[in-house]
Amino acid sequence: MFLRISRRIALSLFLLAVCGNAGAAAPLRIATFNLEWLVTTANENNMSPWKNEEDLEKHRRNLAQILAENVHADIVCVLESTSKRALEKLVSEPALSPMHYRIYHLESEDFATGQDVAFLARVPLDRIAGRDINDFRGRGKDPLTKRAIIYLTSGKLKLGILGMHLLAHPDDARRTRRRISQASAASRLVRDEIVARGYTPIVLGDLNDFDSDIQGGEGYSKRRRVIHILKDFDWKKSGDELFNSAERIQSLSERYSAYWDLNKNGIRDRDEPLSLMDHILIDRSLSARLMKAEILHEPKDGSVSDHWPVVVELTTL
Repeated sequence: MFLRISRRIALSLFLLAVCGNAGAAAPLRIATFNLEWLVTTANENNMSPWKNEEDLEKHRRNLAQILAENVHADIVCVLESTSKRALEKLVSEPALSPMHYRIYHLESEDFATGQDVAFLARVPLDRIAGRDINDFRGRGKDPLTKRAIIYLTSGKLKLGILGMHLLAHPDDARRTRRRISQASAASRLVRDEIVARGYTPIVLGDLNDFDSDIQGGEGYSKRRRVIHILKDFDWKKSGDELFNSAERIQSLSERYSAYWDLNKNGIRDRDEPLSLMDHILIDRSLSARLMKAEILHEPKDGSVSDHWPVVVELTTL
């Protein structure tokens, strides 16, 4: 009798464990990736490096493979695409189409390059102000030309994600002053359009500056203001509200996301400098939920893009 009951208990515990694991929610995987001049056609923009349609098609095919096989994220903030049509061609690539990404795209006000900030998502988004993606651009001149915000509810998480592409050339003093103005505008968006709506903020993208708090390589020890302005978006509170997910990457030698292609040959040569320009900044309230942070250095020679994807995983339970 006792043996029969013990077997029943053991079987019940086994079934409970199996069912519990089967019902556990998968972590939410979020990424940012600068696609390096994803244009619709090779002759669309004279700033892009593609000599012909064959070169562009190869680039698009390689990006699709990285996004599908390496990144495999639920949400990807994509930079340096120039139109929704360019992204439609990307997600239709055979390697990427099984991911069933929906495209969330806004035309930017960067009229010099025509590059936009967009999101690829395979999870539902929350509609805010009647839209799935917003830039909350008001009247008058705004220094933050390339930005977009999406919102989502996943399990116990309510996230407002601000994607940005800030002005390039971190060692140019004039451009750095403008980038500081962009960061200040971004902080206002985090306060007024994310936190004020009851969402927890994540700020990510190609921020084109170093984080002075992150050790790792060339340029990291310089005192910079841009990332600090973003992390300390609420000056009424002490300390930074956001932290850099790169803190969780244990190997300092892996803390890089871009290289400077000095000779413009499309690959990283040994003497070309590495840097951490792409960041995912996360609200400190999510610290215990951050399960993984990584920068995917494949291919290592940088032959697909001069940036590598930055990825985080958050538990939603």
